[in-house]
Amino acid sequence: MILNKIKLENIRSYTSQEVRFPEGSVLLSGDIGSGKSSVLLAVEFALFGLEKGGGVGLLKNGQDSGSVELYFDLDDKEIVIKRTLKRSNKSVSQDAGYIILNGKKEEGTATELKTKVLKLLNYPKDYLTKSKGLIYKYTVYTPQEEMKRILMENKESRLEVLRRVFDIDKYKRIQENSNSFLKYLRSENKVYEERLKDMDVKKGEKKEKEGELEENKKILEDIKKELENVKKEVEDKRKDVSVFEDKVKDLNELKNQISLIENSYGHKANEKKRIEEKIEELRLEVKEVQEGNFEDLRKEYDFKIDVVKKNIGEFEGNLEETRGKLSGFKAKENHACEVKDSIKDLDKCPTCFQEVKQEYKDVIFKSQDELIIKIKEDVETLLKIEEEYRAGLLKNREKLESLNKKLSEIDLERVKFENNQKKKDELIKNETILRDLNREILRLEDDKKKISEELEKIKDVEEDYNKLKQELDSKLNKEKEIEIKKSGIEEKRRFYLESVGRLDFEIKKLEELKLKLGKIKNIEDFLDKHFLNLMGIIEKNVMFKLHNEFNELFKKWFGILNEGINVVLDEEFSPLITQDGYNIEYSDLSGGERTAVALAYRLSLNQVINNLIGEVKTKDLLILDEPTEGFSTEQLDRVRVVLDELDIKQIIIVSHEAKVESFVDNILKFEKKNGISGAVGQSG
Repeated sequence: MILNKIKLENIRSYTSQEVRFPEGSVLLSGDIGSGKSSVLLAVEFALFGLEKGGGVGLLKNGQDSGSVELYFDLDDKEIVIKRTLKRSNKSVSQDAGYIILNGKKEEGTATELKTKVLKLLNYPKDYLTKSKGLIYKYTVYTPQEEMKRILMENKESRLEVLRRVFDIDKYKRIQENSNSFLKYLRSENKVYEERLKDMDVKKGEKKEKEGELEENKKILEDIKKELENVKKEVEDKRKDVSVFEDKVKDLNELKNQISLIENSYGHKANEKKRIEEKIEELRLEVKEVQEGNFEDLRKEYDFKIDVVKKNIGEFEGNLEETRGKLSGFKAKENHACEVKDSIKDLDKCPTCFQEVKQEYKDVIFKSQDELIIKIKEDVETLLKIEEEYRAGLLKNREKLESLNKKLSEIDLERVKFENNQKKKDELIKNETILRDLNREILRLEDDKKKISEELEKIKDVEEDYNKLKQELDSKLNKEKEIEIKKSGIEEKRRFYLESVGRLDFEIKKLEELKLKLGKIKNIEDFLDKHFLNLMGIIEKNVMFKLHNEFNELFKKWFGILNEGINVVLDEEFSPLITQDGYNIEYSDLSGGERTAVALAYRLSLNQVINNLIGEVKTKDLLILDEPTEGFSTEQLDRVRVVLDELDIKQIIIVSHEAKVESFVDNILKFEKKNGISGAVGQSG
């Protein structure tokens, strides 16, 4: 894995910055607080995300969001990963990000991105749930002060960290899980042994139920034979009943016929009585009436009525016309009077305004008087004519009324004649019905006599049938009683069978439980006496091998960095420091010597982990944060030898020692102005 560049947006003291990383040894140079370590923390965040609560220190104060975008090469392919931060009311959290691999961009949550990174770097899968990238932390980037802190901690804490880093803590977890499993197995043993106490009781109960089942079998066979005999008796009796059922059927048929005849006879007798009464009534009502010529008479009177109606129409028309003329003459007379009245007091003509003379008025009065006399003569003549028309109209109306009355009398006579004729016809019809009823009644009496004779012959059939039916019912009741008894015995048998089956199943399960208990005891014995001891031995052997490798590398790197002081690792991986035959505590060393011990420990741990994991993809990258604090000039020269010995493609060093610039390939300078950090130059 080789870092190419990183882009920072609102990360710690950075607002917006891009930093490029060349291959070889690279020095991040600048004053304390210029932002060098912030870049390394951003690289770690881009790869593995935040630890709980870590976002508050990473996001720039006063900003609501920020991001880191890291570009790096892995297996000759460039990979880009971006993570984002956002501030809420109470905390800073990771937002969704993305990763670009083979030119394909994939969005993902913080956890999804971490999973992809661990897979790309070939880190073990279980590191997903461990604290932020332990392998990365102890192989690629460990702040120097944190390494010193590990050396200063008590041996139990240090061994716990190393177990997790070397993934040896799994042996401890296996032992703890094995002990928990042993506890569970022992608890299960007690439960199984308690349940197995019932096995002998259940076997005895099964034997008892099997004896009862055999006895039940014999009783059932006897009841089945008894039932078979009763069924045969029932079948024989059914055949006898069947024979008599046909006879009873014939008997009932004859009874039904008698009943039908009696019903029909009663109906016919009632009908006969009613017809006889009706005939008597009709004979009293029918009279000898001579048939008249009703149609001719009606035609004659209809003709006379039409003539009279025509005359009435003519008189009414003439009368109307005369009255119209009278009205017209009356209107003329009134008009003449109005003319006379209008001119009587007229002095001037309303049209021409000339004076109207008396001579002119007299002429007008004379002409109008003559006209009035003429009108009165004509009115008198018309009144005489009107009176003649009124008299003729009255006479014709009286004649019409007389003709209509005569016509009604003719119609009444015709209706009486027709009603009498209908009664005659009804009388003849009823007399015919009466003759038919008499013949039908005689036939019914004859049929009843014949059927009664046949009934007398088979009158005992019904009694015999009822006797046989009672015998059949008795047999059927007995059959039913035996069936009920058989069902009870069969129910008992089913109960016994179910009990035996249940007990057999329970005994089988207990046998299986017994076998399972044996297996559990074997597993318990194996875990207790062999497996736990084996895990302890394996852990010791692995730790012994790692200790030897770690110890040799630790002595090698410290020997390069410092002369005159000897170091080795004790069994708990604590440095044992001697000088001139005297033991020296780590805390009593000078600052440069403590830094040398920490750096040697750090480099040794790096190589041991890389060798242990094998295929990890971060072997080509090493980040050293202030690895030369307190070093003398001679020790700084020795760091050059260490870097050459490491043979790592990309080494990033954070240091404010000016001499370090002389033995690195590239220098990245950082400074901070007005609270904003930035990369200000690169040389190499």
